[in-house]
Amino acid sequence: MSADAAGLTSVMVQAVDACAEHVDAGGLPFVGVVVNAAGEAMSGFGVNRVAETGDPMSHAEVVAMRDAMTRHGLDTLAGCILLATGEPCGLCYQYAIDHGIDTIDVAVNRDEVADFGFDYRSSYPALGITDAKRAELFRPLPVPRGTDPFTHYLHLHLSGHAVAGPGAVSKGTSS
Repeated sequence: MSADAAGLTSVMVQAVDACAEHVDAGGLPFVGVVVNAAGEAMSGFGVNRVAETGDPMSHAEVVAMRDAMTRHGLDTLAGCILLATGEPCGLCYQYAIDHGIDTIDVAVNRDEVADFGFDYRSSYPALGITDAKRAELFRPLPVPRGTDPFTHYLHLHLSGHAVAGPGAVSKGTSS
């Protein structure tokens, strides 16, 4: 059985909802979740944990992949799909490749994310993620309200509720 578009969309909508909650709690607008070939979530909704753990690799997508492997005692995520509310950075793409992720379905692509002040496109070549490699993995999965966590994050930061503004945000510095 393979994951159908409706099932993946349903999980992505839940990821966007979890992302909005994370932004409300002071976090970044990125959530990752691993689903199996049947479209069933294998991980919790991973959020950025860099600041709280001190682990610079604890980006949302890596947190989700680690969770899936730990929960299921796996060394590989071959046959699995990574869902991401915002397209992963180069580090997260490379981690997904290294752990066998088949595809990365994304609600908001890297160019849209950059427009919200999260421009990490330079991390792709730095980590060997070529346009060809990205094209092998990347699949757009836009959902209603997919950009809402990003616009809400900007609203909070531009209205003085936080210290950083657009263009000054690093995906790995806040949780």
